[in-house]
Amino acid sequence: MKEITFGTLSDKIRATVEKHPGHGIGFIGPGQEQTFFSFPELLKTSAGLLHALQQRGIGAGDLVILSLEKGEEIIPVLWACLLGGIIPALLQPPVSFTEYNPAAEKSEKVFQILNGPYVIRSHYHAGSWSVSRIPVERQIEFPELSGDPQKALFHPGNPEDLALIQFSSGSTGEPKGVRLSHRNILANIGDIVKGIRLEPDDISVNWMPLYHDMGLVGFHLTPSVVGVNQYFVDPVDFVKNPSLWLDSLHRFRCTITACPNFGQLLINRYLSRKSDPDWNFSSLRIIFNGAEPISVPVMKAFLGQLAPFGLNPAAMLPAYGLAEATLAVTIPDIFQPAEVRTFLREPLLRQGIATEYTGDDPNTIELVNLGKPLDHSELKITSGTGHFLEEGKVGNVWIRGNNVTSGYFGSPEHDDLLFSGTWMKTGDLGFISRGDLFITGRSKDIIFVNGINYYAHDLEDIALRMEEIKTGKIIITGSFDESLGRDKVLVFLVGSPNDEMRLLCRKIKNRFSELLGLTTDLFIPIRSADIPRTSSGKIQRYKLTARFQKGGFEHLIQI
Repeated sequence: MKEITFGTLSDKIRATVEKHPGHGIGFIGPGQEQTFFSFPELLKTSAGLLHALQQRGIGAGDLVILSLEKGEEIIPVLWACLLGGIIPALLQPPVSFTEYNPAAEKSEKVFQILNGPYVIRSHYHAGSWSVSRIPVERQIEFPELSGDPQKALFHPGNPEDLALIQFSSGSTGEPKGVRLSHRNILANIGDIVKGIRLEPDDISVNWMPLYHDMGLVGFHLTPSVVGVNQYFVDPVDFVKNPSLWLDSLHRFRCTITACPNFGQLLINRYLSRKSDPDWNFSSLRIIFNGAEPISVPVMKAFLGQLAPFGLNPAAMLPAYGLAEATLAVTIPDIFQPAEVRTFLREPLLRQGIATEYTGDDPNTIELVNLGKPLDHSELKITSGTGHFLEEGKVGNVWIRGNNVTSGYFGSPEHDDLLFSGTWMKTGDLGFISRGDLFITGRSKDIIFVNGINYYAHDLEDIALRMEEIKTGKIIITGSFDESLGRDKVLVFLVGSPNDEMRLLCRKIKNRFSELLGLTTDLFIPIRSADIPRTSSGKIQRYKLTARFQKGGFEHLIQI
């Protein structure tokens, strides 16, 4: 397999058009209808869009925000930007600006961060944008872009040029614009292509949003560089009808796809109440699983649900990455089933020592092997003071490499916190075991009680072992209480504040007390709609904590 060479994404797109004129991109509608565009057709459309942008005075080095509804709009405009050296930032389109809406709030913040660029938006949301704080003269409707493909001026560029700005999904704070050069992106693409043996004959099907790094880099830019046929299911359509993705996997004989916890949970729920269709997933060789801490029970249930349809369990590929590293940092060896190892909970939490355990002990933690660094990536585990930690010691995950960002756009104060010399601090905690990476959690999701670090997602996993609690119905966070001198443990439960919930709260409290000696301080009933999530489905625990600290919850249960 030929290794990806550096250049620009524009170079790679045009090379793909020449080498694979019969390949292209299909968009799947909610009724399974398909619209397919060959790569040459997309290039022609994109060149026309580029000319239209250039007629408006938008050229190489200029920033634009893409807030578009459908993949049929996003991809041609994205290509136009890359071909013309225009620097795009892709955002989730807001539904409304007149009431609280995270996507609307983020759009207005990003507009300020990027110093007021043009916003290219869908016609579908024209009414919403009319009441935004973004001047109408900086808004461009997609249907207004009409130009002559023959008159578009392609920008030559170089590998160090800024290619795009990827706004982090925001699981732990305000949006930060990750600067990604052509070199960053192509280095990571080359590593991914090599790591998963991606070939032009592969077929990808994706429901992950294109404004998320997994959807954009993993399932558009990477397959486009190789010339892979791509099929896109709209994320909203997937959430409404998960079988649309499953039908597409079968219909197109898909070989590469992705489905993190959030998607797996939807599939598990869907299949638990539907009769078995006549699917065949034997062609699938890669299902990327990442974007959030991997739930072992959810993953096992997902594989079990799809096994009757010919899915090879070795297709499941856990991976570790983040937007600041373009996308991927580590992956395990492919063609091997996802490896789950068991570690004793107490030494892991108290001493930060990973001790493998093969016996039958309920006080253990199951963690997924995330593999070794890709060719252009390095990582190390460090102490709180930045000193290197040996294998088996839990610490901060630091990375560096050609795929790693040079920093955040317009935020030197954040850059100072992000880097230590040449190393970038990921904000994740983990350890190395037998050369492989294991992630234990986010540093900002740690709950610190009586000198012990508890991981929020691990506490949730403990609770989920109770029959009464379903996945996605419990969120646990910590809120520092000065009077106690420790974090107060908050348990958010989906449901109504009635006698039945109080009984469940008492069972949860007793479970944590007996198993961990941990006191749960408050239980807070919430609606499913109250759970804030990122574009990839990650829970934004910090938002629940902030709302609690502001007195934003009416009902508090103390047992």
